Amino acid sequence: MRIPQRLVVVLLGFFGLLFSFSLRTCFSLVMVYILRDNTFQANSLFSECTVNGTARDLTLPWDPSTTQYFNTVFFVGYFLTQIPGGYLSARFSSSRVFGLSALTSGSLMILLSFVMKYAKTVVYIIRFLQGLFEGMAIPALNGVLSAWSLTSEKSRMVTLTYCGAYLSPAVAFFITGATTCYISWHSSLFIFGGSTVLFSLAWGLLVYDHPLSNPKLSEQEKSLYEEMGSTKTESSIDTVRNVPYKQILTSLPVMAVFVGNFCRNWIFSMQVSQLPQYFSDAYNMDVASIGFLAAFPEVLMAAVVVIGGIIIDNLITSGKVSTTAARKIAQCTGFGIESLCLLGLYLINDYRLATVFLLIGVGFSGMAISGYQVNPLDLAPQYAHIVTGFTRTSCIGSVLSTVLAGAIRQKNIESWQTIFVVAGSVHLFGVIFYGVFASGERQSWATDMSTSESLRTLTAHPEYGTVTDTPKGHVDRIPN
Repeated sequence: MRIPQRLVVVLLGFFGLLFSFSLRTCFSLVMVYILRDNTFQANSLFSECTVNGTARDLTLPWDPSTTQYFNTVFFVGYFLTQIPGGYLSARFSSSRVFGLSALTSGSLMILLSFVMKYAKTVVYIIRFLQGLFEGMAIPALNGVLSAWSLTSEKSRMVTLTYCGAYLSPAVAFFITGATTCYISWHSSLFIFGGSTVLFSLAWGLLVYDHPLSNPKLSEQEKSLYEEMGSTKTESSIDTVRNVPYKQILTSLPVMAVFVGNFCRNWIFSMQVSQLPQYFSDAYNMDVASIGFLAAFPEVLMAAVVVIGGIIIDNLITSGKVSTTAARKIAQCTGFGIESLCLLGLYLINDYRLATVFLLIGVGFSGMAISGYQVNPLDLAPQYAHIVTGFTRTSCIGSVLSTVLAGAIRQKNIESWQTIFVVAGSVHLFGVIFYGVFASGERQSWATDMSTSESLRTLTAHPEYGTVTDTPKGHVDRIPN
């Protein structure tokens, strides 16, 4: 029995995001290790690191704020290629752009393991380049999934694929903590860099831009696409020519999505790049213990993303609440709980309680993914990739979060309490803004494409399949 090719796309997409996003977390935890001050670590869950004091060890006399600067240049590069990444994917090949992103990012991570202890300037350059190439990954993968997702399976396919991104910090925290402490300081850089490179080769060999161009597609699966069609129903060129840019940029519901993305990016950079430093500065923990504790909130979040998506989809399809109400429930519940937990960390002085607060806050923030992340598909289905590209420029929040943390941070718990209060306040603002201005209804400026126009487009581009409406409640979920 042949494996369905759309399942191959989902599995490879899952691992592609898992490996690519793990590169960020891996680097941040390695930096915690090599910038440690070698004093006695009061809170350790495991035996002493066997790497310490051996040839496999590394400590560098860099300023503690160096990690924040490295992450800042990464997110600047990441910000710059959000819109260009979408354009390149539409203009050329989505699958090739995604594969190139993974290949280059993984190769640069391996290179980083060789040059880190010799030249700080080169590290800055590599981190910037990694940001540039990783910034193209999500727009490119969206292009692949839009062609491969059957209208009746879109929600399941996209959710399962993007779970790789949400699970990646947990995997990276755990593996990096253990290997850095007990194998060598740069072992995790090789593991995740090499895995990402190998993935890119498999992706290039097995994944095609469109189902009907895949020679391994079975007759049964081919008939599904011919009868039901994929979710991609019009050419990128025709879409770009008719985009109502002014209406998009001045729309309050679109701005609500932007604010939601901004808040998420603010916290996401904290999760993957600042939490390891928090446990080190505030509680003097070793890298293995940090990796172990920091993994749990991410595992819970990945589970909540899937469960929350099912709950919200069921609320919409059952007609119990409107799409607008469902999006606001998801967003305000997820970000509201996380905001309260972040503000609560101001009062916490114990790493056990801090872990519990982070577990609840980060974990239940996964509910918000069914709010702001999928909202572009409600507002403007035919312009969803354009709206998403605009709202994803909100990753500037990652830059601001990293810069602010670098300016405030000192090696004490008080500075981190201030950082958490700011983060909680940003999230609280996001809850209020989204709760007031968000909408789940199709906007007036997104209703000008008739069915006949879509049919003419598909006649010119038969590889996209037949025209079918997306079932109500079936939505894409896109991470940061």
